[in-house]
Amino acid sequence: MAKHDLEKERNEGGDDTELKVNDRRLFTADGELRDGAEEDSEPEEQAAAGETERPDPEPPGPEAGFERRPAEDHRDVDFTMLINAMAQPALIFLGEIAHPATGKPEVNLEQARLQIDLLGLLRDKCRGNLTNEEEGLLDGLLYQLRMRCVERANAPAPPGD
Repeated sequence: MAKHDLEKERNEGGDDTELKVNDRRLFTADGELRDGAEEDSEPEEQAAAGETERPDPEPPGPEAGFERRPAEDHRDVDFTMLINAMAQPALIFLGEIAHPATGKPEVNLEQARLQIDLLGLLRDKCRGNLTNEEEGLLDGLLYQLRMRCVERANAPAPPGD
């Protein structure tokens, strides 16, 4: 919208308030420092000086659910924990574990297959980077999950469905 269109629209609407624009850019289009730019920088310097006087907040303590641990303490976080965490939703969707929201076993074969496929994808992407133990665990887990999925798919529907 052109400037004259804006003025025309404002006058037609009956709103006579003026709009004042202050250009606070420090440099011109040519890259030159604008006149008075140094005056504007003083309040920023004062604000920056005021910020350094604030005390640092204390880190959250154990009561907030956080605790300090050395960086090398991983509490045995390893590949086994990852694949177990990824297998749990598959077991939930196969009805092997009660659904956390309802507390009842629920079967959703489509979601179970998706979780199993994700574990298969992880195995394919990690091939050559796993120990024999990790690879055996993942292959065994995938086999068990796939067999349970086939069993559920071939099982007769429970009464009431």
